[in-house]
Amino acid sequence: MRYDVIVIGARCAGAPLARFLARGGARVLLCDAADMPSDQPMSTHFIQPYGMRILDELGLGERVLAVAPSVDRFVFGCEDSLAHIEFPAGQGGSCPRRVDLDPILVDGAREAGAEVRLRCRLLDLLRDGERVTGAVVDDRGTHRSFHADVVVGADGRHSTVAELTGAAEYLGYDGPRAVYWAYYPRPAWYADDPRYRGASFILFTGDELRAVFPTNRDLLLLGIAFPGEQAAPWRADPAARMRERLAAHPLTAPLAEGAAPRGKVLGMLKGRYFFRQACGPGWALVGDAGLFKDPSPGLGISDALRDARSLSRALLAGGEAALDAYWRQRDVDSLELFCFAHDLGALDYNNPLNRLVFAKVAERPDLCERIRGMVERTISPFDVFSAGQVVGWTLGALLRGRFGVLRPFFAAGKRTAAVKKELASRQALARTALVRVP
Repeated sequence: MRYDVIVIGARCAGAPLARFLARGGARVLLCDAADMPSDQPMSTHFIQPYGMRILDELGLGERVLAVAPSVDRFVFGCEDSLAHIEFPAGQGGSCPRRVDLDPILVDGAREAGAEVRLRCRLLDLLRDGERVTGAVVDDRGTHRSFHADVVVGADGRHSTVAELTGAAEYLGYDGPRAVYWAYYPRPAWYADDPRYRGASFILFTGDELRAVFPTNRDLLLLGIAFPGEQAAPWRADPAARMRERLAAHPLTAPLAEGAAPRGKVLGMLKGRYFFRQACGPGWALVGDAGLFKDPSPGLGISDALRDARSLSRALLAGGEAALDAYWRQRDVDSLELFCFAHDLGALDYNNPLNRLVFAKVAERPDLCERIRGMVERTISPFDVFSAGQVVGWTLGALLRGRFGVLRPFFAAGKRTAAVKKELASRQALARTALVRVP
């Protein structure tokens, strides 16, 4: 049996890709080793407004919002200095649990005409010389071979397709933080209490990052990221440590007081973040299989949707040149976000300079609008504030004797210059690739 495209992995990259392709007239086989519905706990669950617009393009946005209504307020900051970002009612993000989101996406692919096989695990790739020509799968206990023009790995950060093709990793690093999270009942007062107003939160306190995401209709995802070297007491008793750390801060203490988590406390003790080569003869990667970012800013699902759309266009156009252009443009679209996520995950993010910047943002609505532009993907994370603004704030702090801003100021300048240099290199590769597309 032959297909235009076989997609391995049917979650937030693979299933939307299959729907885009099927709607474009391609014959698609979508496989996943799991059954549906099934959970995917290693996820922030957060879909930014940018990602919700892509779901609307797919015709699936309303179904997602029926599970997890729009989160229209975002709060982001260090210690007591907070940026409050608001979107028009119903036009914010959404934070569905994956046990609900992923089946919506799979059903969308099936409705568009993709053939869906669940409990279907990739065993090997078929080849003609160096070119991938299909897949060998374990389909509910039966070994089958399927042929295709292209096999796409959408099978997560431990991608079997990436392993079998030898997709090269670059810009990779090991994250310094561990993270634990759990689902708690959402208090009835959460939407109206002036401390919360139904918002999602990313807050740096001391050397911890605290996250509060309203998920589905009645739950809160409460998470704490911390230096990996502090993992021992978490490993020993995750539930007890979670209670202790949630109670230690006024943001999270009221949310967990007298409440028990629904289900287990979950954790990720080590994370490796990377880009991978995104295509080769007869194969491509999308989603976490090709690009895995630190989860601190919650970018993963929205970027998976973005790259699924881009890859679908390349596959429908046809040819190796189109796939190469997809890869190179993915790097351009992702580099600054990848580096921003790296910075948020760093142990020194809660430094005197960032606290100063958030204090300025808290005083000025126009600066909050700049951060909103970053969330909307209209402003680079490295262009939210001008160099002149940051220099002026830093000089003012120095005149007041706050010399702690100096070291992170120079580090931030060096970091921004390095990111912009790398971006220019990626843009040059993308331009070259685009010229080769017929």
